[in-house]
Amino acid sequence: MLKILKETKFKKAFRKMGGKAAGGTNSFSSRACATIEEGVSLGHISVEPPSLTIGAHSYIRSGTKLSVVSEIGRFCSIGSDCTLGQEKHTHPADWVSTHPFQYVTGELSYSAPLSWVTVGHDVWIGHGATILEGVTIGTGAIIATNSLVTSDVPPYAIVGGNPAKIIKYRHSSEIIQRLLQTEWWNLELNFLRTLPLNNPESFLEAIESNSSLPQAQYSKLHIAKRKAHHTL
Repeated sequence: MLKILKETKFKKAFRKMGGKAAGGTNSFSSRACATIEEGVSLGHISVEPPSLTIGAHSYIRSGTKLSVVSEIGRFCSIGSDCTLGQEKHTHPADWVSTHPFQYVTGELSYSAPLSWVTVGHDVWIGHGATILEGVTIGTGAIIATNSLVTSDVPPYAIVGGNPAKIIKYRHSSEIIQRLLQTEWWNLELNFLRTLPLNNPESFLEAIESNSSLPQAQYSKLHIAKRKAHHTL
């Protein structure tokens, strides 16, 4: 009964912020700590990082694993069965052997160095994509289905393949720079919905001609030891 009440309270905390956590507390490892903004929806996923932030209105489909990743921006769309922060050094490559028999007992020890993945805003990661640790995914990027991302991805680039390479950019370099300068992901959601979102040029003109842009103020959900509490 206590477990059911705990799960109900945990999921309710997400719903209160306009989001959801389909997997409940089972999605979070016992060491996982996260700060999650409003409108975030999580499927049945696995969250392992000791310090992770997920920005407002981002969603992550079931089967995805968040491993060595420290930040996911706002308005991100992450598909199912992805891995963010796949470790590269889980076994020693420069020892006599790669097998853990060398250090599970005895005097030797092995601790793999970690380098965290960061994901910008408005990033779309397709089904089954894997992003290796240490990679930075720029704002506005698209990662194609089943891609293996081994190096940094520039803002608004579309990448795909194994290893992933740049296919093209979503917009011209001028539009990209203007979009980045607006930092539109920090604006109030209802205001954004009044703008011509299907036309980047018109969108930019509307933003750039407005001297009083309403900034979003999102409440946050803090998760630690599989418990959640709100802050403004």
